[in-house]
Amino acid sequence: MIDALFELLGTLYQKGDFAQAERVANGIQQTIPGDVVSLQFLGLLCYRTGRRADALRAFIAAAGDDADSPAPPGVANSLHASTHCLRAARTQGSALASAWYDMGLILFRLRRYQQAITALQAVTCALPDDRAAKRAIVRIARFSRRRRTPTASHQPRCLPSSLAQPLRPPTQWHQSA
Repeated sequence: MIDALFELLGTLYQKGDFAQAERVANGIQQTIPGDVVSLQFLGLLCYRTGRRADALRAFIAAAGDDADSPAPPGVANSLHASTHCLRAARTQGSALASAWYDMGLILFRLRRYQQAITALQAVTCALPDDRAAKRAIVRIARFSRRRRTPTASHQPRCLPSSLAQPLRPPTQWHQSA
């Protein structure tokens, strides 16, 4: 069931139906409170629909580093389900690969470097031969080591030119060859 929901989420994202994709992600969040994957995708969808502050809050909650927010009720009980969600969302051939890639670039822009790398690693789980994701992981790791400022509150002064490109429309998935 979870696998099918994530496939639906990926398909809706690729079609550009962000409103419906957000409803699916919210449904997963209601069923499995505190689920990291649905929080991350809510962040992605908020960012893509111009709600940057909401996106950042979702990414912070997904990382678990929001000291002001208590854990959602039922998180301890949903740990097993949340782990299954992460596994399902990263399976080889997942329809979520393009969304993970976009999320990695967005998280980089928000200076959430480790989350960016983790999202791009999900691409390599779904598409093991994806060279663009592998290159992006290396570049972000190098860039984050040079910056040494892991907080999300500051904007990067400049982006490496290879990562400063705008996001592709969701229907145009990058070539993995």
